[in-house]
Amino acid sequence: MLNSYAERLYGQEVKAIYNEEAYVVEGLPDSADVILIGRNSDIFLAKQFPAQGISVDLRELSVGTHKVELKYRQSLNFVEYKVDPSYVTVVINDKVSAIREISYEILHRESLDSKLDISAVSLSKTEVTIKGSEKRLKEVAYVKALIDLNNLVKPEAGTTSVKGVKLVAYNENGNVVDVEILPGTIEAELTLVASSKMVPDKVIPEGELALGSAID
Repeated sequence: MLNSYAERLYGQEVKAIYNEEAYVVEGLPDSADVILIGRNSDIFLAKQFPAQGISVDLRELSVGTHKVELKYRQSLNFVEYKVDPSYVTVVINDKVSAIREISYEILHRESLDSKLDISAVSLSKTEVTIKGSEKRLKEVAYVKALIDLNNLVKPEAGTTSVKGVKLVAYNENGNVVDVEILPGTIEAELTLVASSKMVPDKVIPEGELALGSAID
């Protein structure tokens, strides 16, 4: 008899195969664990071959709720494997789209030089398209462009651009809503002005100095 051993591979990526332009899938985990079972030497060998990850084929399923099996695509057949979890429940919905206006939020204001202020903000887009299930789109109250001042390089008075500004959708309670946003990032233009300047001091004495005293 041969001794069998088991080794767990944590956090293997899960990929769903379906028409991403037409449907939205909810309930599918981003990752799952894979347990390899076999002889130590076989497990070692199996880990040397690049696996194709965990997948689930949803192409034959219609809109609705389904229990589906996660499969691990391993090229070697002399090692047994189990996926944890092996089955998950997913919900498939038609993908719809809507238009939302963009507002903005300034992040990490404290990183800006105290001598500078932001006098104006201009976004490269005022509206974006959001996509997802009809239920998800109804949850979206607003979309914000998150302008991170940590991304500014040597900020100074004048106009500066911030590229790759991330867009995030929120519900009315300020919680993030998981929807697709097109485009995913935009550009922002900031106008920075000096909030302070150096001025000379002038000393104007009042009254009379005592004899033998002077002001320097």
